[in-house]
Amino acid sequence: MNELDLKAYVTKADGKVIRVKVTNNLIASDLEKLGFVFDNDLSEFVFQTADNAEKGALFSDLRDKGVSFSAGKEWCPSEVFEYLREIGMVNGSYQRVSWKAPKEPHITIE
Repeated sequence: MNELDLKAYVTKADGKVIRVKVTNNLIASDLEKLGFVFDNDLSEFVFQTADNAEKGALFSDLRDKGVSFSAGKEWCPSEVFEYLREIGMVNGSYQRVSWKAPKEPHITIE
């Protein structure tokens, strides 16, 4: 498995809730150690943040574990990462994921 394999990706992060979709179950225990809880209805792991400082720390942890941040429209997770980086709550690069087609992720380092 190389560094650009899609293990998991943040699907939502524009409010206080962060949601992560797992594509490789080996990362599930890492998410649970960070405080994420699996939501059966969404089939995603969720975490409720208190503020941008906590979100920034969590984004750093997710990035360090190889979790990608999805691209999209209006405050998608990759845009939230970039915003937090601009205001100094997170630093460094991250994996941005978009899709060429269903089940064909395209990952870049931003």
